Amino acid sequence: MKKENITIYDIAKEANVSPATVSRVLTGNAKVRPQTMRKIVEVIEKYNFRPNSLARSLLYKQSKMIGFILPDINHPFFSTLVQKSEAHALELGYTSFLCNTMNSSENESKYLQSLIEKQVDGIIYLGGRINDTDTDEDYAEEMKNVMKRIPVVFVNGQMAGVDAHIVRTDEESGIIKLVELLINLNHKKIGFVGGLKGISSTEVKKSAFIKTIKSKGLEVKEEWVLDGGFNIESGEEVAAQLLYLRERPTAVVCVNDLVAIGVIKVLTKFGLQVPENISVVGFDDVYLAKYYPPGITTVSQNYDLLGQTAINILVDLINEKEAEKETVVPTSLVLRDSCKIYSE
Repeated sequence: MKKENITIYDIAKEANVSPATVSRVLTGNAKVRPQTMRKIVEVIEKYNFRPNSLARSLLYKQSKMIGFILPDINHPFFSTLVQKSEAHALELGYTSFLCNTMNSSENESKYLQSLIEKQVDGIIYLGGRINDTDTDEDYAEEMKNVMKRIPVVFVNGQMAGVDAHIVRTDEESGIIKLVELLINLNHKKIGFVGGLKGISSTEVKKSAFIKTIKSKGLEVKEEWVLDGGFNIESGEEVAAQLLYLRERPTAVVCVNDLVAIGVIKVLTKFGLQVPENISVVGFDDVYLAKYYPPGITTVSQNYDLLGQTAINILVDLINEKEAEKETVVPTSLVLRDSCKIYSE
């Protein structure tokens, strides 16, 4: 017999036992007489037998595969988080399917069905429909049907009516830290830019911003709170709007680092220096934030801990163990050179 073609049935034939007995030895789920076990183990070792993934899934009722569903692999928040999560999953013996929906709910549904058909053991869900502040009833129903079959963990999101396990970063605390930093640097005219209405991460950050500004006795000016999006281009667009204001803020909090890069790019292009003329801070601490001049002060999403926590909870659910329903991962302030003391 060729080693690479060995099957459970070959092992059983040479050891003169049934395939079911070989399966019991491989799983360790039932008693096998010591002499019979020794005979089977000798044959297994003789051929260096390793059951393939399909065989393992039949034996252990697990495929040892998990799925990741995310809206945009180009966005460094998602790509970084998946990288950290996937590395930890591999350490625990799980391989991954990566499903990039390209911000399409239709694609999300296709991938959900595909992952079920591939018999993954569980799904990590990032962004997309779980970030909508108003949950679509059909999407919620679809998600509940999926969760009846396999465990799902939401990261930084939720769905009304869906009793999911959630892992999230403390985005509210992160925004509070940024605002308090700017106020301590003597800024009294502070804006908030980027993001989209109806997206939970935007609403959480914007609400925390407004609440903190008001709690410090400062004014929230509507023209300093500008929606736009989550990429560099949207940062450029909101910066252009800031340039046309009769009275500009002395500092702006951006919904993420990509928006901050776009804002700095346009402000610099039109002769405003960061942070000498205006302070700019971001959120996420993506790789570019450290290296885009002058170095962006931001909030770290704590990717390692966030990814590891999501995977650990999913694996616990796969193994039918108890797991925290909602876990909050702390954020931390990362000080760089894009903000400074404001002197009137």
